[in-house]
Amino acid sequence: MNNAAPGRRNLVIGGVIVAVLALVVGIGWAIQANRDTTGDEGKSPGESASATDTAEAAPGDEGTTTMSAPIAPVDTYGLGVGNQDAPAKVEIFEDFQCPHCADFEAASTEALRDLADDGQALVVYRPMAFLSQYSVLAMNALGAVMDSGDGDAALALHDLLFAEQPAGETPSTDWFVEQAASVGADSEEVAAAITDNEFQQWVVNGTDDASKRGVTGTPTVFVNGEQVPGDTIEELVAATVAAVEAAQ
Repeated sequence: MNNAAPGRRNLVIGGVIVAVLALVVGIGWAIQANRDTTGDEGKSPGESASATDTAEAAPGDEGTTTMSAPIAPVDTYGLGVGNQDAPAKVEIFEDFQCPHCADFEAASTEALRDLADDGQALVVYRPMAFLSQYSVLAMNALGAVMDSGDGDAALALHDLLFAEQPAGETPSTDWFVEQAASVGADSEEVAAAITDNEFQQWVVNGTDDASKRGVTGTPTVFVNGEQVPGDTIEELVAATVAAVEAAQ
């Protein structure tokens, strides 16, 4: 489908060009910042004892996000929403600083989480950090809350960090602690991990893993291992839902 007005198409194309340029600059920044640590071992969310309850959550558990599907760390670098044995696995590669990712989240969240609740899809949010320091700190904060075992809070924080993308200066680590507390995370449990960047190596390795998967820009979506096409956010969302439905 390609019935967008010329001005809108130009705007979308221009946005894609900006995103690609940002990716090139961001990769250079990430390589420079992380050249000595990529591939090193680091703590991953879900390794702490407190994460056990969430990792073993069963369908029907309810929480502040009103999701009935399990919410837990999956595949080392992802936050999974849905049953592991769902017929469709949706992987969403995204950067918390990426405005197009925020647009995708706004357009897709209701449909994809309904599919997860219905048992049709396991939706895996795969953050990566190549655009800015906000990207790094946001992903680290998400890792801290995921590791605490509070899946509802982790999913709510994921959504909030897109909604609160900074237009200017990167917020302090204290700000990230406050955001985690605002969505119900135990601030005493996650504060040290956030302020000490406990999951920084996980951020580095997760970004590197995404690159090895062939991800060259965000948002990038895979359904059952196949990349989903789409020239606009609307097309990408529609194609993702269609791919999930085709997998049933």
